[in-house]
Amino acid sequence: MKKTSVLLFMIVCSLSVSGQNNSWIRINQVGYLPQDVKVAVFISENSGKGTAFRVKEATTNSIVFKGEGLAANAGRWGMKQALRLNFSALKTSGNYYIECNGAQSPVFVVGPDVYDGAADFILNYMRQQQCGYNPYLDTVCHQHDGYIVDHPTLTGQKIDVRGGWHDASDYLQYLTTSANAVFQMLFAWQQTPDTAIYKDRYDALGRAGANNIPDILDQARWGLDWMIRMNPDSGLMFNQIADDRDHANFRNPARDQVDYGYGPGLGRPVYPITGAPQGLRQHKNRSTGVSSSAAKYASDFALGAAVFKEIDPAFAQVLQAKTSPAYEYAEALPGNNQTACTVSPYFYEEDNWVDDVELAAATQYSLTPSAFWLKKADYWGQLEEITPWMELGRARHYQFYPFVNLGHYYLAQSTDPAISAKYKDFMKRGLAVIKKRADETGDPFLNGIPFIWCSNNLTVGALTQAMLYHEVSGDGAFLEMEAALRDWLLGCNPWGTSMICGYPSHGDFPSRPHSYISEMLHEVPAGGLIDGPIYKHIYESLLGIHLQYEDSYAPFQFGAAVYHDDPGDYSSNEPTMDGTASLSYFLSAMQKRGKKGE
Repeated sequence: MKKTSVLLFMIVCSLSVSGQNNSWIRINQVGYLPQDVKVAVFISENSGKGTAFRVKEATTNSIVFKGEGLAANAGRWGMKQALRLNFSALKTSGNYYIECNGAQSPVFVVGPDVYDGAADFILNYMRQQQCGYNPYLDTVCHQHDGYIVDHPTLTGQKIDVRGGWHDASDYLQYLTTSANAVFQMLFAWQQTPDTAIYKDRYDALGRAGANNIPDILDQARWGLDWMIRMNPDSGLMFNQIADDRDHANFRNPARDQVDYGYGPGLGRPVYPITGAPQGLRQHKNRSTGVSSSAAKYASDFALGAAVFKEIDPAFAQVLQAKTSPAYEYAEALPGNNQTACTVSPYFYEEDNWVDDVELAAATQYSLTPSAFWLKKADYWGQLEEITPWMELGRARHYQFYPFVNLGHYYLAQSTDPAISAKYKDFMKRGLAVIKKRADETGDPFLNGIPFIWCSNNLTVGALTQAMLYHEVSGDGAFLEMEAALRDWLLGCNPWGTSMICGYPSHGDFPSRPHSYISEMLHEVPAGGLIDGPIYKHIYESLLGIHLQYEDSYAPFQFGAAVYHDDPGDYSSNEPTMDGTASLSYFLSAMQKRGKKGE
């Protein structure tokens, strides 16, 4: 929903951007770096108009650029005309708007600092999601976690696994998504270890006040501390706290009274990694091994040990000591390890796992290059050349996870020319199939992402791969698609909304997400990346979705996917912790580009 500063609101209103002729121009609401590929999209319920467009300076209304739009498949999004408006040649900093066929865009900025503060902004949501101690509410929660279940000898025993993050708007905690979040934040820092980008405004608990450690590393450590408790010794790893009995209602986490059989609010089940199917009642997952989870532990411990080596040597040593046992466990019982459900058939259906083992070995190789780790990483990497969702254009819920294979990036950087060329090619082929889908559908937004549940997370994965591929190869074949994926997340989509709650502050963004923060506290969960658009047939098949408000995006629900800024739509409008953390590299890289003038 629209959240506009007074000044910009006055400018925008003066330009009549309301789509009075049933036509709209979609832009990246954050703005554009001077050297960016810049493409806006015109969509209209009318047909038969021209393709000319103009870019005007916002205060003088003088024309600074003229161009011809490229026609695209308007029917893809239920429209009659669609144009891609490329104005990349405009590199002068300033405030602008676009006119095309009687429609006017909101004002946007071109400048080197448009992304400043973005990488830290999303950490607001990570702090909101903290479990054990929650700095957003300044309270403790889930202090009785937890009781071991489904273990041959330890079932019923108490174990202290407090900490970590709530997964989304529920209070479940998964190693799967938490480990990915930790790695994504550590990776972002590894790529951009810059305190001019990542500030220190919060302490280790997430409370306001500096502690001489960049806030992103405070959050990464919050997750690593929890992972250490979830891996108390080399032969025992845990994968999950709580289960779908959690899905009761919106509630304050400090007053979570769900009863798992230990008394209301008096402890939650803790699921061990066993390598076998799990589920306490009739619904079972399809686990076949431990690799997908154990290898995530190994990757995080290895990268964490390297990042914290100088910051906290004793902590780094603890992580380093856990790295090899975790990797050995991943290879010893090969297979996928999925999350567990109890009262419903919904769970994270992670089927692939060789990518996780590859990443664990490739992380070691990137930190301490050796023939041993290169051989290991290459062996596993060749077993999954392209991340399956990219190649197939489909997936079940979290079936192919993580959504980007960062192991390929590490190997693409190898000093071995043959290995480097091979993994650059793997990265290129993954991007090529996404672009092919976009081209074949004629998508005006150049979007070849399958609109399955959590499509925004896939978009971030593809965007990350595109940015990293260009970095290691210098190949500009996907720069326009990279820009389109970036802009999709920030407002250049059929609905004209950013997909990040509260960002940018002057833009249109999710203000009524499926979240207790918005529903109970009547606040926006700042920084959270929402699930994103979803195929209509999936949306209509899900249980328990009931819109609570009139759909302000109703004219744009007749295309390939639907999106609702409504708390009743948990399928498209729920923020997720792992998706949010996965924005870290993208946003910090954009800030770095701006500072370097790229």
